[in-house]
Amino acid sequence: NSVDCKVALYHHGDWFGEPVNQIKIIKKLPNEDLGIVYNFHHAHKQIETFPKIVNTMLPYLWSVNLNGLRKEGPKILTIGEGDYEMEMIQLLKDNGYGGDFGILGHIEDADVELILRANLNGLKR
Repeated sequence: NSVDCKVALYHHGDWFGEPVNQIKIIKKLPNEDLGIVYNFHHAHKQIETFPKIVNTMLPYLWSVNLNGLRKEGPKILTIGEGDYEMEMIQLLKDNGYGGDFGILGHIEDADVELILRANLNGLKR
């Protein structure tokens, strides 16, 4: 019985958060409509390998949630305040990524409107 829906694997750290492992899962279920949502706020361990894995991910990549990225953290950082997010966004675009970009209001103790505006401003810069 089909429910006619898609399922995206949400990149969230550990073994499951490694895109190569998510792709292995997707390949084991070839008759399912599966893809990947990649989150920059869980990508700190992949900063160095991102240029190598981006093309491997592209056929499965449906959405990328943006965040500022510094190797040393913090985990949640405004877009434009990191050292790697602009390079990673450009790499995705240069390699043909045509999916959606998302911005999360991921700070619990702050006004989400202010967080989203700061991220949009950082993205414009």
